[in-house]
Parts: sequence; structure tokens; C-alpha cells
Amino acid sequence: MTPVNGRIARLLHRRRPGEPKTDAVATEDRTRISPAARVAAGATVRDRATVGGEAVALGMVTVADTAILTEHAMLGGMATARGRAVLSGWSAVIESATVEGDAWVFGRAVVRGDASIAGHAQVFGDATVAGGTVVDGTAWIHGSALVTDDAWVTGRAQIGGHAVVCGTATVSGSLRIGGRTVIGDGAEITCATDYETHRLSWGDSVTLYRCDGGVVGIGRDVKMHGPVTLGRTHLPDPRLLARVDELAEIWGAATALAAPDS
Repeated sequence: MTPVNGRIARLLHRRRPGEPKTDAVATEDRTRISPAARVAAGATVRDRATVGGEAVALGMVTVADTAILTEHAMLGGMATARGRAVLSGWSAVIESATVEGDAWVFGRAVVRGDASIAGHAQVFGDATVAGGTVVDGTAWIHGSALVTDDAWVTGRAQIGGHAVVCGTATVSGSLRIGGRTVIGDGAEITCATDYETHRLSWGDSVTLYRCDGGVVGIGRDVKMHGPVTLGRTHLPDPRLLARVDELAEIWGAATALAAPDS
């Protein structure tokens, strides 16, 4: 359906039989709002923003600049779409989340909490980005991946499969992380050799990953992750202990070589 400009959109607020209800919306003349879209409950559409298709902007949300909300996408709560951001498909950006820059959220992806999607980042598939996460650069979050807490994903990193990036983890560079990888507190991941996933004898998986200073971290799930403290951290498989020692030596040595002379 051809979008209409903001002036016509205001006329459409006088609901006619068979038309969708659109109320409590602030618009400006350069905005475009589809007659089939739902813009209500205090939503603000301004500048040259577009709300097209059957998209929903509901609550104290803002669609600004040249951002596009289209197809069946939803912007809810106090969320913001601005810059040249695009929300499409059946995606949802809710709570206090922000999508800006040239970011694109599509498929059935969900962005919530105080999460920020910026740069040229893309979130799609059935992925979820939550908490205070920042995803920027040209990073992709896809599949059924979860990025949450205070994690930061940037560069050309691609997080897919059922991977979890959480806690205070930082993932950057050109990486593809998938499967059932869990990367959490303290992680400083910049290359493929900074993490490895081990399948345990009873079928579960754990991830050993590099932390700041070359310390070894272990990720089990979204609640259990962080640096290994030898003698205090319970390792689920005794065979991992030897590998933790090896990685601590490798990553520690590499950190020492990279450190500037004092």
C-alpha cells in the first residue's frame, strides 16, 4: 500500500468503517504513515520517518529522522528508531531499546531492555538482544542467538546458532560464533583462537574463552559463566582442568608479549 504523508495521516485519525484505529500520535508533514499501520498511545513519528505496511508503533515510542518501521514490525514501550534504521518482518523492538544509524532488525528478532543496535549492525532470524547490550559495527546477530546483560558485539562479528554472549563479554573483529557457545563475564574475544567449545561426556557443552589479561573463562549457560579460579571453580569434567592450564599458559604468554614495555 502506498504510504501517505503526515498531513493525510492526520486526516485518517478520523476513523472510518473498516479502517485501523490510529490515535494519540504526533506527526509532522514529512512523515509517511500507511493507512494499515497502527500508531497509538503516545507514539511520536517525526522528521521524514516512515511507518508502513501493517507495522505497529505503540506507547511512548519515537520514530525519527529517516527511520523506517514497516511490514509487521513492532516498536513498543519507550523504544526508539532513528537515523536510517529499518525495522521490518515480524521483528519487535520494545521496552527502552534503541535502533539507530544504518542498523536493520528483521525476521522475528527481538530487541528489548536498554539494548542499542547501531552502526550497520543487523539482528535477524529468531535472535534476541536484551539487557544493556550494544551491537554495532557491521555485526550480525542471527539464528536463535542471545546477546544480553552488558555484552558488546562489534566489528564484523557474526553470532548465530544457539550461541549466548552475556555478562561483560566483548566480542570484536571478524568472527563467526555459533553452535552452543557461551561467552560471558570478562571475555575479550578478538579471534577464533580465543574460545573453544568442549562437549562433555553426558552431552552438555561448555566454552573455554579468553578473558582480559589472558585469564581463562568458562561459560556453561546464561547464568553460569566467568573467569576460572583454580581451586575454587568447580569444573564439570576433570579432563578440562589440563586444558584450562594449557590455555592459561598460552593466553597469558601472548598477553605478556603484547603488553607495552614498562
